Amino acid sequence: MADAQPSRPNGSARPDPDAEGQALIEHGLAAHRAGDLARAGAIYTQVLQLKPHDAAKRGNAFHLLALIAHTQGDNEHALELLECALDEAPDEANFYHTCGVVLRAQGRDDDAVGYYARALEIDPERALSHTALGNVLKAKGRFENAEAHQRRAIEIEPGFAEGWSNLGLTYKDWGRGDQAIRCFQKAVALAGDHPELHYNLGNALLATDEVGGAVASLKSALALNPGHVRARANLGIALKEDGHLTEAVASLRDALLLDPGSADIHWNLGLALLLGGEFEEGWREYEWRRMIPEIGVRQFDRPSWDGSLFKGKTLLVHAEQGLGDSLQFIRYAALAKERGGVVKFESPKPLARILAGCSSIDRIIPRGEPIGDFDIHIPLLSLPMIFATGPATVPAEIPYLSPDPDLVAHWGERLERDGNFRIGICWQGNPSYKADARRSVPLEHFAPLGTVEGVSLYSLQKEFGTKQLAAFGAEHGIIDLGPELDEDHGAFMDSLAVIKHLDLVITSDTAMPHLAGAVGCEVWMALPHVPDWRWGMAGETTPWYPTMRFYRQHRAGDWGGVFDAIKCALEDRLRNRHGG
Repeated sequence: MADAQPSRPNGSARPDPDAEGQALIEHGLAAHRAGDLARAGAIYTQVLQLKPHDAAKRGNAFHLLALIAHTQGDNEHALELLECALDEAPDEANFYHTCGVVLRAQGRDDDAVGYYARALEIDPERALSHTALGNVLKAKGRFENAEAHQRRAIEIEPGFAEGWSNLGLTYKDWGRGDQAIRCFQKAVALAGDHPELHYNLGNALLATDEVGGAVASLKSALALNPGHVRARANLGIALKEDGHLTEAVASLRDALLLDPGSADIHWNLGLALLLGGEFEEGWREYEWRRMIPEIGVRQFDRPSWDGSLFKGKTLLVHAEQGLGDSLQFIRYAALAKERGGVVKFESPKPLARILAGCSSIDRIIPRGEPIGDFDIHIPLLSLPMIFATGPATVPAEIPYLSPDPDLVAHWGERLERDGNFRIGICWQGNPSYKADARRSVPLEHFAPLGTVEGVSLYSLQKEFGTKQLAAFGAEHGIIDLGPELDEDHGAFMDSLAVIKHLDLVITSDTAMPHLAGAVGCEVWMALPHVPDWRWGMAGETTPWYPTMRFYRQHRAGDWGGVFDAIKCALEDRLRNRHGG
């Protein structure tokens, strides 16, 4: 139906095209805001057909048509229309800003920077362009420049909720979690009816391990928008991190109803199921990690092994994720070997030497070296699913790692002179791991164990966390084994030899408990309230390592209570040792 036009008396003069054009634009904007893009586009085209004298009105009509094209995903046409708009009004900041928006949609961030900057040359007080430019700079990793523009946006418009949120997103990506949270809180205070702002706040709280607040914020986002799939998925993650597994699984399943093909949601569901001991479904869902680029599971142009017999063929097993994962799951190589021919293992380079002693592996290939021929492949952490691993069927034939005899003899000359109860300690994991703040334990909690009579503490810590020895080592008698530990012979080679001379290893959740458990040493591990999925939510023991015992936090962050229990258990152990 043709758009109704204002009527004119017969014979009356045609209205000024500029005035008529402005009336039409306002009419078109009303349709545009109502979502009737076809009608709005027809009216904006009619404005151009009127040929208004005012170039700004012609430019505005081209610009509004460009916005419709962009909304419909036709960004090439949008840029053509914007070029026409700028030909009509080359000093209109809004047109340059929209060019930046469209260029970003095309992935042309470098070009977008120039257009946003031009918009700000024309109108330096344009808050929307400051925050948009800040967003591009954030995406390029130029956090200081991004912060400057986004701060300027909220100086110009202190009530600009989106500007506060964008500044928060910059701080979040920059690793400044506390500042991000404050910005998101300000945004929510300004526009509490906007679900995305609650979502951003929830994510920032989750990233800083404030899981209770994250749960509340994500629930607020969902109350405003029940179909917000990422809020529902992240609520599931937050509930898991808060120890509410039943609710976490339910939330993740609901998220999958909204987005059934999301690898990330499937993978997080797998983590929650495995943490709750639901191995069969958990392993299946865990397989989705292979589709998540950030996890970095290798892809090859050969068939993925399905667990069937492969006699006469070569299977490539390839490592993934952390060093502890390789140390834990390399045990499955023996099961794979029973089903076929040659087993190759592409190992993390630091572990190539220590894993070379696994008799079931025909060839160790350090990551980065040529792999050679193979017929089928499997990522290492897919093997538990292949072998239908459950709590009662974990392959736990210990030991499956062996120390170098020469290194055992070398360290024996030093340690066997110590007649005390010898304990190796390790407290700090890799701080780049996102959950490291939860799992690593400050050395100050370990140090009092050295005051127990008849105990010698030996540091097995390397790199991260060793600086803490300066504050606690000498005072509490912690023995530093020196820089030679694991320096000349390869990662963990000396540590494994040292462990053979220890009575006990007490450690946080790092690669060390895997190393000690794999060689059959007694291990006591301090676990956070909600641990990594492999340790489960309850119990003092694990089927993965028969010589391991857990000491769990009863509430989040309470390492004091954990180490009080460890110290009491150690004192009991020594009394029993001496028949007291």
